[in-house]
Amino acid sequence: MPVKILKERRLTLAEVKKILEERSMKGELSYIQRVTLDYATKFSQLSVEKSIEIVKRLIENFGISESTAIQIVNAVPKSIDELRVFLTNEQKIFTEEELNRILKSLEET
Repeated sequence: MPVKILKERRLTLAEVKKILEERSMKGELSYIQRVTLDYATKFSQLSVEKSIEIVKRLIENFGISESTAIQIVNAVPKSIDELRVFLTNEQKIFTEEELNRILKSLEET
């Protein structure tokens, strides 16, 4: 039976981890879900609350798209060069000061 999609939205790794952990409590996960949970567990670096808060802050304060903000939160870049990789598709050119402020907001987690 085909799955009916009710709603679609982008998620951070922390959110994916939380959803799959909750589903695993209710029953067995599929192979893909187990692999995804394993990946999310290994690579999510922030709590769900912090990741959502930072995504919101990046969108509102810096004009970064939601998908780019989520990628930044998932990877938590440590340097300006790493951060620039994620910002290449953005319409805006970021100043050195803005890049430092973005990194500072990630460090505050």
